[in-house]
Amino acid sequence: MFFGLFKLQPHCDPVLAVIGFFVYIASYCLAGLYLLWALAPTELLHYLGITYFPQRYWALVIPVYPCVFLIFLYTIVSAQAVILCPAFDKPVIYKDNKTNTSPDNCGGAIPPLRDLNILDVNTMLYD
Repeated sequence: MFFGLFKLQPHCDPVLAVIGFFVYIASYCLAGLYLLWALAPTELLHYLGITYFPQRYWALVIPVYPCVFLIFLYTIVSAQAVILCPAFDKPVIYKDNKTNTSPDNCGGAIPPLRDLNILDVNTMLYD
C-alpha cells in the first residue's frame, strides 16, 4: 500500500559514511575512558600514567544531571499545561464559533442539527 512512498536510497557521499564510522568508534572510546575513570581504582590509573583526573564525584553527577533535568522539564511542562487550561465552568471549554444551540422552532418538522446545551446534558445525566 505505501511501498512507493518510502524508497530507501543510499546517500551518494562516501565522506559522510567515513565521518559516521569515526564518530561511532570515538563514542565507544569515550565511553570506555569514562568507565575506566569511574570504575578503576586510583592505583591502576596511576600505574597507567594517568595522574590528573577529576574527582569521582563527577562520575555520578554527569549522568544524574541530565536525568534530573528531564524530570524537572516534564514537571514544568505538565504544570504549565494545567495552568493554561481554562476552568471547567468557563464556556470556552464547550463552546466555540461553530457552536449552534438555537432552539427548535420548526413546528412538527424534523429539527435541524444543533448542539445540546451542556447544562441540559448534565442535568439529565447527573440529577
